[in-house]
Amino acid sequence: MWHKNVVYIVIRPTRYTKEFVDKHDSFSLTFFNKKFKETLLYLGKVSGKDEDKIENSNLNVKYYNNIPYFKEASISIFCTKLYNQVMEKDCLIDQDIYEKNYPKNDMHTLYIGEIKNILLNKKTL
Repeated sequence: MWHKNVVYIVIRPTRYTKEFVDKHDSFSLTFFNKKFKETLLYLGKVSGKDEDKIENSNLNVKYYNNIPYFKEASISIFCTKLYNQVMEKDCLIDQDIYEKNYPKNDMHTLYIGEIKNILLNKKTL
């Protein structure tokens, strides 16, 4: 996109993560092997507003050019934000998607990020 290598992510407005992505110009995406399935389920269920879920998960945060990521991740992708926009109901081709997934009208925000670097963790690949 725009002659750049990019990722697309979407985040609901109710997710605590959105505050961090909106506040900063960069973000990371981290991918884990199957060993971390239970940890990732926990992270998806518990809000960081309610407890320090990162500490409770026993994952370790590291920084690459001031962008946080998890030491235990198999793949870490570091991105700079290029674009964001709240998705719109009228743009959905299949309106059933809206009816089934947005009863509170909490449409996701779409972000496009330029990939700046990728780290591979050979210990966990």
